[in-house]
Amino acid sequence: MAGPGRPLPRPDRAAAALKLDELWEAVLNQEGGDYPPDIGRLVNSGQTAIRFCLPAQVLGKLVDPSLDAMCLQKGDGTAGRWDPRGFAAKVIVPWNRDNQSVLGPSGDPYVSNPLRRPRVDAGLNQMDDREQWETLCKVLRAVEETNDPGLTEQVFRQVLTAIRDRLRDLTFTYVVPSRVSLRQAMELVRIYVRERSGGDRGLAIAAALFETVRKHLGLYREIRRNVINAADAATNSAADLECIGNDGAVRLAVEVKERRIGGADVQDIVAKARLHGIKEFLICADGILAAEQEAVERSFAVAWASGTNLYQLTTADLMRSVLPLMGEDSVRDFVAEVGRQLDTFGTQPRHRQAWKTLLDQL
Repeated sequence: MAGPGRPLPRPDRAAAALKLDELWEAVLNQEGGDYPPDIGRLVNSGQTAIRFCLPAQVLGKLVDPSLDAMCLQKGDGTAGRWDPRGFAAKVIVPWNRDNQSVLGPSGDPYVSNPLRRPRVDAGLNQMDDREQWETLCKVLRAVEETNDPGLTEQVFRQVLTAIRDRLRDLTFTYVVPSRVSLRQAMELVRIYVRERSGGDRGLAIAAALFETVRKHLGLYREIRRNVINAADAATNSAADLECIGNDGAVRLAVEVKERRIGGADVQDIVAKARLHGIKEFLICADGILAAEQEAVERSFAVAWASGTNLYQLTTADLMRSVLPLMGEDSVRDFVAEVGRQLDTFGTQPRHRQAWKTLLDQL
């Protein structure tokens, strides 16, 4: 216990930031993830103070189990007292700022009146939304009374999972410079698609490119796009993208692969082209597997003989060939459209954050 003249116990802020980044990365990379309804309600509370207080208190307890998770201020000698305000300002606030300010824009959340109390469970009778504060007390009290690092980490993971889901519903702010060169755009895309994403990143890039073609060249009335994990059969689509002409017919179908293709891929695509009566079918992929080059070329020839034109191009091929035809404004529009695609189709936050980060570095 800290007494007169003794320094307050302070959780290691550097260790806390590392732990936060580690667990956040794990949560972003996992599919799904459950959390109690109470935690979901707290993370999405209308009160900024509650949204910040929950992760700050639990993370402080996780880094230093001797701290009191219910403590809000330095206090007057109570065991486990610490300085959550300073901790939140140095650990939670920078992390929040790097993640679209998902918890709110505050730079010093504990300075607000609701958190200027000795403890979370003090003065509840005077609090607005008392029910929410009592829920917060219940969650933090369970962490404090159990005082089990394993449980504390479990609760913190649940909090981060709820924050991830909150972030997924936010529209990111993508700041695109007034001028973007073709070379800059191609480098952005090269770095962005370097990390595999199950197709999410590649499809957003391809969709943005064809939306730009639609806008600037007027070749298509609309571009229909599926989410990456939707089966074409379930959506009655011929491919990931369908470029629709003015007559309502599919003029070009585009299948997007974040890898090299083989013979089986081409056979599936030919079957879909025949089923939907598609004459022009583009495969946007990294290339063709070397061992299956001859088989793929034979499949292309057979498809052509039966009335389907198959093409295989990389994203770089498409950008290099198409964007110069439309001029400088099209390059900037394409870069901006990537962000719109990522937000509109609910792409995982880590993929949206990666695109935002790359843009911020331009």
